[in-house]
Amino acid sequence: MLLGFVDGRGRAYDVSFRTLRLSLTDEDGVIATEPPEKVTVQGSATVSVDLIDSKRIAFLHALNGELTATGTRIIFLATAGLARKAPFTFFNVSLSLQLTAIEHFFTAQGGREFLQFRKEDIESSTGERAALDIVIRGPRPGKINEASRYRVRVEPRALGERALNALA
Repeated sequence: MLLGFVDGRGRAYDVSFRTLRLSLTDEDGVIATEPPEKVTVQGSATVSVDLIDSKRIAFLHALNGELTATGTRIIFLATAGLARKAPFTFFNVSLSLQLTAIEHFFTAQGGREFLQFRKEDIESSTGERAALDIVIRGPRPGKINEASRYRVRVEPRALGERALNALA
């Protein structure tokens, strides 16, 4: 599982703004795929992420964007050009970067939040009326050698279910 940011040129960064040496999108802002990977499900969604600890902690506030599934991964990418104000990111984390640098990333560089996970990251999924909750495992914030559990909420539910079914 990866959570973080992507700039306008497609370069991905984790939630601490460390480079992931990964190009998530192409120059047009479309999810970059490598052969034989093909997009099988794509649609508009609202996604939020909670860290499951002794209690649930909001990690990514509800955010509009595009959910994309291939046979190997599910990617959520925030909508481009969202109205932003300080602290500029929808992640519920404090960043040790200068406020002007963060603002520049989201305004001039077209930065957006993203989430990516694979089938092996998924523990379970449950559906409610309008939403699908997916429990996944990933690195603990600030302690990448430790694993944590996260609840990913996808609305609409039908799109989330189609994306899960697309994973091989």
